[in-house]
Amino acid sequence: EKDIQDLDVLLHAFRHRSARMLLEAAAQINKDVSSGKTFQTAWNDALVLMMRSSRAHAMCILLSNFVSGIEEESNKTLGQAETSVMKELAVLFGLYWIEREMGDFLEDGYLNEHHGRWIRRGVITMLDKIRPNAVALVDARDFSDFRLKSALGRWDGDVYPAIMKASKKDPLNATEPGPGYEEHLKRLIVGGVGKYTGTASRL
Repeated sequence: EKDIQDLDVLLHAFRHRSARMLLEAAAQINKDVSSGKTFQTAWNDALVLMMRSSRAHAMCILLSNFVSGIEEESNKTLGQAETSVMKELAVLFGLYWIEREMGDFLEDGYLNEHHGRWIRRGVITMLDKIRPNAVALVDARDFSDFRLKSALGRWDGDVYPAIMKASKKDPLNATEPGPGYEEHLKRLIVGGVGKYTGTASRL
């Protein structure tokens, strides 16, 4: 179970899926052509599988680049503590996407039901490890409140007063009641909830 949180193991799993799905798409095209279909028809019939294969390949490249980037910057721009945190993020990335797309890994028996449970537990374990550094990881991007334009990303964490303040600036909240009440909502409410004499259903 501990091995499932190893970056080399995760990389191997992503590479296996990418290669398997590519071979599966090629095999389907060859089979369809051999059965008498034109190459164009066989190609079109395999487009969905090719899309899934290209997605699997892209995810493999993302994880591979993530890991190689950490290795290249280790002891250069990243210290030992930063390298450790980034590796934990890479493990979470790998486990998260395996969990999300578990069927691809179970399909050919590369993973089994026990591995699936280990992966789900691994995601929770990695979230627990990363949680103490989550704010620092986000702040490391150094996005200002002005650029974020979101009350949720405030540097001081004072979210709820900021949300109320932002909502008061919204034009929809400038009047009480809001726009559209007299024209549309009042007739639904005044005189009894749900009493509406407008268009009746013709079903």
